[in-house]
Amino acid sequence: MTMERVDASLLRRNVQLAYLDLTTEEAVRRWGEPEITWDDLGPWNTFVFRLSDGTLAGLAREVENAPMPGYFLLAADEATGTPAGVDTAAALSAFLSEAELEESRVLERGAG
Repeated sequence: MTMERVDASLLRRNVQLAYLDLTTEEAVRRWGEPEITWDDLGPWNTFVFRLSDGTLAGLAREVENAPMPGYFLLAADEATGTPAGVDTAAALSAFLSEAELEESRVLERGAG
């Protein structure tokens, strides 16, 4: 089984796994239009997936005034709605594999 696109509202509290070299245009070609989510900084292009092991993985990028190109890769445990119990290295590896992205697309690993 591979990842499936799910509603962005499922990804609430999360941990940052990485910063990826990924454009919005490529993400839209792969997964369709992003959901627009909001926080104190404003609107974000957001894509959220359920990985084959049940981990939620999300890609997020500020719609306006993003400081640099690329997307944050975030993760959470769907059952708890938190990052508790998420193995960040395994989640990053699973996302890259299921999304068919090369390891070289990882620009920076998260503090997770």
